[in-house]
Amino acid sequence: MKKNNYRIEQDSLGKIKVPQNALYGAQTQRAVDNFKISGITFDPAFIQALASLKNACASANVKCKVLPKVKASTISNISKKISSNPLDFIDHFPIDIFQTGSGTSTNMNMNEVISEIAKRTLKRSIHPNDDVNMSQSSNDVIPTTINISSLTMSKTLSTSLDFLCDSLNKKAKKLKDIIKSGRTHLMDAVPISFEQELNVWEEQVRASQAQIDLSCEEISYLPIGGTAIGTGINAPKSFSKNVCSELNKIYRELKIKFKPLPVKGEMMSSQNHILTLSSALTRYASTLLKIANDIRWMNSGPISGLSEISLKALQPGSSIMPGKINPVISESIMMAAVHVNGNHSTILQATSSGSFQLNTMLPVIAHNIIESLYLMINCSFSMIDLIDSFSVNEETVKDSLFKNPIIATKLNQVIGYDMASKIVKKAYKTNSSIFDIAENMTSLTKSDLVKILDPKKLI
Repeated sequence: MKKNNYRIEQDSLGKIKVPQNALYGAQTQRAVDNFKISGITFDPAFIQALASLKNACASANVKCKVLPKVKASTISNISKKISSNPLDFIDHFPIDIFQTGSGTSTNMNMNEVISEIAKRTLKRSIHPNDDVNMSQSSNDVIPTTINISSLTMSKTLSTSLDFLCDSLNKKAKKLKDIIKSGRTHLMDAVPISFEQELNVWEEQVRASQAQIDLSCEEISYLPIGGTAIGTGINAPKSFSKNVCSELNKIYRELKIKFKPLPVKGEMMSSQNHILTLSSALTRYASTLLKIANDIRWMNSGPISGLSEISLKALQPGSSIMPGKINPVISESIMMAAVHVNGNHSTILQATSSGSFQLNTMLPVIAHNIIESLYLMINCSFSMIDLIDSFSVNEETVKDSLFKNPIIATKLNQVIGYDMASKIVKKAYKTNSSIFDIAENMTSLTKSDLVKILDPKKLI
């Protein structure tokens, strides 16, 4: 760095050059120099949650009568600015997520930024450790921030699932009179209505939503106040309760109720609660993958595939085949779902890697759970567009249904399984209508068959 491009900062290890315009200090710069791994930094959602926590901690320290009001007000006001517009400050949080396993570097990054802003804009001396980090340790701050960011994003996800269920419900009602061939093992099966098929999808989404919401109850408990190892050293007794009270004010619009975790070391030495949320997300990811794949199959063709539905043409599908249109939204959702499942594998390994009083893979857990939440939120809205925009090719569906010999299943009750099986085999072999074959091989008239095999009576 050229001399006029840097300033000299100092910490317990000595002096270090820091970019002149950087709001962070010596400890952040050391982390930047040490961890040149991926170029991936903490998401704005995490930075926002961390700033909100610093705001709440400052106010709690005033209530505990350990921090002067003037200093607390300064910390809170700066924290509010960061949490209100995290993207405006994101360049000042440059540390790689593959860093110290406690996330200490990122906690100190926030402490230093708040301290530097106070010095530059307000000419006030706010110490990053003694003031901003008062009554805290990275070991309780980072797990608490993971909970806050995960819970707030889960609320957004749950809302998106409500919208998706509403979309599926409306589409199901719109298509309630259209009956198609069901399929098991990708082979023709008995009929099903579009309404029934979409109702199943809706129920699968709602079941996933229930699991996500259930996991959020555990995450609403916060380990803040546990400080270094969960014993609460250097934190006032009422600190945790006061922090939760302040956070509830900050997030009151989301109707979140944070509560002090009774045994704070539980969420410091382990991240099993985040693993539970991640597991619920993989369930939802698997649901989205299944629905997206079903839609892709139903859209296949348009000539030699199922062609039951038509998806909206969004972009050319091939650089060599003119006129080809692909189910790109379905495929993007399927890839995102697979990625979420991969994130879960990472979270599982990382959660299992806690030693004694601290899990030391917190940053990668934070990154992966936030990414999974983002992906599932965005995929939910993409799926809504997909559901709302597809149209049914009614003639193709009707034609395929009446060519499907499996509708003879209904004849089991009239002529028995063995005779019905012979009729189906002959219909397949001769590529004939089930009506014609059944009329020739049984005493049933065409009129009888029309009544028995009425599609509406088959679902």
